[in-house]
Amino acid sequence: MKSWQDARELAYEVGRRHPARTLNVPLGRAAGLRLAADLRAERSVPRFDNSAMDGWAVAGDGPWREGEPVLAGMAPGIVPLTPGEARPIATGAPVPPGTSTVLRAEEGILESGPDGMLVDTIAPLDAGRDIRRCGEEAESGDVLLERGARLTPPAIGLLAAAGIASVDVLAPPLITAIATGDELAGPEAGPGQVTDALSPLMPSLLSSLGGRCATAVRALDHADDVAAAIARARTGLLISSGGTAHGPADPVREALARLDARLVIDGVALRPGSSVLLAELPDGRVLLALPGNPLAAVVDLLLLGWPLLCGALGTPLAPLPPCPLPLGELPRHGAKAIACVREEGALVAVPHQRSGMLRGIATATHLVLTENADAHLLRLPWE
Repeated sequence: MKSWQDARELAYEVGRRHPARTLNVPLGRAAGLRLAADLRAERSVPRFDNSAMDGWAVAGDGPWREGEPVLAGMAPGIVPLTPGEARPIATGAPVPPGTSTVLRAEEGILESGPDGMLVDTIAPLDAGRDIRRCGEEAESGDVLLERGARLTPPAIGLLAAAGIASVDVLAPPLITAIATGDELAGPEAGPGQVTDALSPLMPSLLSSLGGRCATAVRALDHADDVAAAIARARTGLLISSGGTAHGPADPVREALARLDARLVIDGVALRPGSSVLLAELPDGRVLLALPGNPLAAVVDLLLLGWPLLCGALGTPLAPLPPCPLPLGELPRHGAKAIACVREEGALVAVPHQRSGMLRGIATATHLVLTENADAHLLRLPWE
């Protein structure tokens, strides 16, 4: 049985041995995915000097005689600006060569003069004000986002502005979820049956960790049935639930032995979640076998499943900064996972967090991992 710290690092290393596939996808379909390589600007951003405001592009000292307008979409640099001239300009329009600054519309005065319309200002002007310079956000060749960066909506917009139409991304690892247990049933569980709480939460939880539940199957509490379900799975990563303890109805170890799997982790010194297994199959696939108790399974998915996926995606482990023990929790022998919320700046343990419950962690924002008097804080990925 390993410490939770060692098990976490080991799961990450196993994930690194099984890297995610690389796909090239159109930028519009890349939201939420992670970059497979550093991404560089293919052109300067902005591409040309342009106005940050509606107003006038002016040259020299005022008052200025008003010239022809400059509109967004016009080719830059065609008509230079001469000293004493002001040309109406729209936001985003190319700034004419010779422009000293942009006079905002609300700070200018337009009057009739002997030679036409004159523009004056009611405020002091600073040279270069409200001009977006070519390349001020990025020069061609600059690294915009590094490998592993998640493509958020603003990141998508940044890449579009830099002229990037498609990106190489890391495909979310495909996962087969195997729910074991003769007693499992749907919402209308009969006498002696248990409503399956893990299968419905698995796709969304795996998605929040960076994976994708490709298929979900059931297996009875028999080693041959569990072994057959594992053998039939076609994904590189499998996650099972139930049957990991040492009782008479816990078939996962025997099923793995029949498949000549190598146990990398056989239990973790943590409550809940101690009876978790991590195994590598001879064909290169990986199985994370979770306990059947719902809270224990969720804790192990966060403790081992998340690092496993981070390793495959080449992203860093989620930080675990030291923290004080939650209010109401006293130092004790052994390691414990405690679901918590922040109240007025303090960590407070939520109620209802026995290993078979989900009510507590459903309202929590953090998980505190303790080892005697030491504690570390993990922010829940769906927060």
